[in-house]
Amino acid sequence: MEKYILKYWFEHGGTCLWSANDYAREKFNYPIVNEKLPISKDIVEELYTLEEVYHGYLDWDCPSNPSPWTSEQKQNFINRANTAYRKLISELGNNFEVINDIINCV
Repeated sequence: MEKYILKYWFEHGGTCLWSANDYAREKFNYPIVNEKLPISKDIVEELYTLEEVYHGYLDWDCPSNPSPWTSEQKQNFINRANTAYRKLISELGNNFEVINDIINCV
């Protein structure tokens, strides 16, 4: 059976889950609305919370400036995002492959 392949990374002002193959794109579109996945409300809410937190990573007054986050804030975000990732893959099960690309967005 073909798997849904998703990419997990954060986009400024966007979502954190993206379809990474045609099979996933046909079912979920490219940016994925968290509620469309077979996951608990708790995980959906955690993903939305992380998306909101990530909004602060960018200096919105001057986006070309370095992030206003400290090294500690970046590491805390990475830790929270990785915890959510582990819960996400556990709930999604074997029909999904989720590529964790968190390190490339902070």
